[in-house]
Amino acid sequence: MNEVINQIFSIQLKSIKENTEIFNRNIDRIYRELNDLGYHIINPIGQKYTTGMTDVEASVSGDISDKMKIVKVLKPIIYKTDGERVLIQKGIVIVE
Repeated sequence: MNEVINQIFSIQLKSIKENTEIFNRNIDRIYRELNDLGYHIINPIGQKYTTGMTDVEASVSGDISDKMKIVKVLKPIIYKTDGERVLIQKGIVIVE
């Protein structure tokens, strides 16, 4: 299921980059269905980055500081809830 979610996420990113809003409704519907199945998908773009974050793997551009932010997300953070919330995929991000 991770690969399916990653492909949907990639399509969404391309749609945003190309300013093509035609797929937004369909992508939102797919995300709602995944949520109903217990998947929680997080796009951490723009969040403050700290070296203690356990749900992302980061490539750091520049010097490490306390003002670093996630500037690009290659893969989203995915949690699955089956009674308890479990991390099933760390986000792959670029930090500056």
